[in-house]
Amino acid sequence: MIYMDNAATTRPFEEALETFEQVNRNFYYNTASIHPEGRKAGQLLEASRKQVLELLDLGGHKCVFTSGATESNNIAIQGVLRKKKQFGRTVLASKIEHPSVINVVEEMKDEGFDIKYIDTRKDGKIDLEDLRLKLDNDVIFLTVMAVNNITGAIQPVSEIAEILGDYPKVHFHVDATQSIAKVDMELDGPDTLSLSAHKFHGLKGAGALIAKQGGILHPVMYGGGHESGIRSGTVNLGAVAAMAKALRIATENKEENHERMAGYNERVRNAVSVLPSVHVQPGGAPHILNLSFEGAMGEVVVNALGARGIMVSTTSACASKFAALNETLLAMDNTEAIVKGSIRISFSSFTTDKEADILIEALNGVHKEIGGVLK
Repeated sequence: MIYMDNAATTRPFEEALETFEQVNRNFYYNTASIHPEGRKAGQLLEASRKQVLELLDLGGHKCVFTSGATESNNIAIQGVLRKKKQFGRTVLASKIEHPSVINVVEEMKDEGFDIKYIDTRKDGKIDLEDLRLKLDNDVIFLTVMAVNNITGAIQPVSEIAEILGDYPKVHFHVDATQSIAKVDMELDGPDTLSLSAHKFHGLKGAGALIAKQGGILHPVMYGGGHESGIRSGTVNLGAVAAMAKALRIATENKEENHERMAGYNERVRNAVSVLPSVHVQPGGAPHILNLSFEGAMGEVVVNALGARGIMVSTTSACASKFAALNETLLAMDNTEAIVKGSIRISFSSFTTDKEADILIEALNGVHKEIGGVLK
């Protein structure tokens, strides 16, 4: 089996798995307990927090551990909006956000917020001119992902932060899930950013919400006051420590892995671009490649590759089981046939040259197999 659905989740590093097991075996105590063993667990938690911030070059920020980016996005959006609603009611979001952002801002309409969406260019990046047009004194929140999970388009986070310099009331949130340890990007501009461990070879069930200033955060669920009262619930220390370990390994090898994945991306992109009725989307991040077999259904292509032992996906794993056309590809002004025929291939640090060659051969084989239905 060749796994190329790494934008959905990644295979954990062996070292991360070992850390998880060791921590749960030796530091299974509640980090909030005041007895000696509880304090030791708490010290490990704080060491993990410090390591995550240092690896991201955000040493002066606040880190709140969560179950993943979905929870982090919810806390950032719901908490900040409820805290800032006296200053304005307009929220700006890109049209290409993950459902864990789009669905939350849409839900906030019921609390009196006005949601406006920023246009997307054909290359998958947000339209900065449209952003400038939509910014006014009522805007209190802007959310734009760092790297698009469908196409890999890298968003101009630093330029957005610079534009917002003239709008100090606007809270800038970034879903950094697909960028961490994969793309060089300055992350000190956003007010908050979200990440998930399982996207960079950590374990599922661990993530973080990182904020410039902790005072802006507000809980969306209540309990024992863990994580400075922002995210109650007994901390999953094993997964948090494993996340810090995975982030260290991924960060140390980022340049090498970036070069390899970019090479695979380019090789596959060049190989399929010459095939009739195959449309390759503009990219950006090295690990994501989106292409369409125009006239076919993406599910057919995914299943045909699966029969050849290659695992890819149609769109986001969080939305691939629903019938709606992908919003990101539509926002990029693609035709319905291109959207319906799209698949997402995503590489990782475990991907090999041989696997890339097998993928290219398989894509050519699938193209011949379904050639009769292609436009």
